[in-house]
Amino acid sequence: MSEGNRDSIVTLARQGGITLVGNISRKILGFGFIAVVTRMVSPSEYGVFTLGLSIVMFVQGFASLNIYRSIDYFIPAYLKDREYGRARTVLRNSLLIGMYSSSVGAIALFVLRDELSMLFDESELTLVLSLFFVLIPLQTLNRTVVTSFNSIKRMRYRVVMRDVLNPLGRVFAVVAFLSAGAGLAGLVGGYLLGVSVAVAFGIVMLFREADWIRYSSFDAISNRSLLSYSLPLVFAGVMYTLVSQIDYFVIGFFQNSDEVGYYRVGYMLAVNLLIVLTALTPVFKPMVSENRHDSNVLRERYRLATRWITILTIPLAVPLIVAPDVYLGIVFTEAYTVAGPAVAALAVGYMINAGYGPEGMILEGLGHTRLTLFNTVLLVGINAFLDFVLVPRFGILGAGIATGCGLTVAGAVGVLEIYLLKGFQPYSWRTVRVWMAGALAFALGITFVSVVNRQIVVACLLPLISAVSFLIGLRTLGGFTQGDVKLIAKLDRRLTIRLVEMVLSPGE
Repeated sequence: MSEGNRDSIVTLARQGGITLVGNISRKILGFGFIAVVTRMVSPSEYGVFTLGLSIVMFVQGFASLNIYRSIDYFIPAYLKDREYGRARTVLRNSLLIGMYSSSVGAIALFVLRDELSMLFDESELTLVLSLFFVLIPLQTLNRTVVTSFNSIKRMRYRVVMRDVLNPLGRVFAVVAFLSAGAGLAGLVGGYLLGVSVAVAFGIVMLFREADWIRYSSFDAISNRSLLSYSLPLVFAGVMYTLVSQIDYFVIGFFQNSDEVGYYRVGYMLAVNLLIVLTALTPVFKPMVSENRHDSNVLRERYRLATRWITILTIPLAVPLIVAPDVYLGIVFTEAYTVAGPAVAALAVGYMINAGYGPEGMILEGLGHTRLTLFNTVLLVGINAFLDFVLVPRFGILGAGIATGCGLTVAGAVGVLEIYLLKGFQPYSWRTVRVWMAGALAFALGITFVSVVNRQIVVACLLPLISAVSFLIGLRTLGGFTQGDVKLIAKLDRRLTIRLVEMVLSPGE
């Protein structure tokens, strides 16, 4: 392995680790937010808040044109070639286009708030949308700044902005507003305050870290290239927004707002399985963009990233698939255990999707945004079709099955497309050994839950049993490589901790 490639892998591990820590922090604070809200307001009020947020985020995905997603494709390549003026122009143009279109969308949502309230037969939805419409341009600005940090590989600022200040601000603000009797308006106000504080911090730090923004002149770029890359992502972004929102819409249409709230809590628990995948993708896409003409480098990094993601995701998936109701009851009260079957269905889909690795970032980093659009349309199509078939019959379980099936099929298509385009896929015999070790962890987890009936014991010991049995399986089957041990040893020395290095045992 060349020194440059080794350094880039260390960068992927280090920056991905920073993002992973941030994701964990955001999840903890996010669950704190939900735990507080579900105890201070009724399921019906939380359901209306969730429905309103879903509508706003859907409109935002469409109105912003998702132009910010072009930032971490063009800027890394321009910075690598020291074309700072072009990088600055990409950032400026993306921001101006996104903010203008988002403002138009916000005004349209405000005007149509009463009609939407009548459509979903929720009178309080008018109040929620009357306040929440300002989130549309605010969230566009937020995502532009976050993606800019991805482009310059300054993940620590992304973490502070997105994963600490934003959710922490929401928790404190919501507690204060709800304690003062603000109700739904307090929920919305707390959410907006958290985003506002995070955006203000991010703008200051971006200007501080990227001096080319302050001192470079604006150089001409091809707006046609910018738009040709971004336009498919506009529709892909709209479609992908539907993935996380369409279940709520269909449940809200066929069921009541309580069911929306139950599913929202279950969804928030299951989506945690993407925490490792989403930690690596912000770093991975700029690396693909920088090396998109070197298939050997891309193949090596794709396989490495996929194996790492799978290794770290399976132990998280076992408890949620085997005993979801235990964690729902402890974290969110017994009322929300009805979402257990839906959580299990979602968790299976997210685990399989994570096992495909960052296939979406490979396609985007290579510039194949039309394939990204196709895959997203496929995902939404399968999800929506199965929602309308299954939700009327099975309720929120049907929504979980629909989303899980969509994620499984669309991810598999992405892996196939990469193979047809570049001639490589993310799997090796090492990956097969990882899944074999995962099967052992699932078998032991199911056995443990069938024998032990006390919820608190299951909640505490099941994750430990899953992780230990999975690690033993990896050691026995040779799931680790010499490269894994050397990388972990290097990171351990930085942290002056040798625990991970001692337990890893590479296969031959």
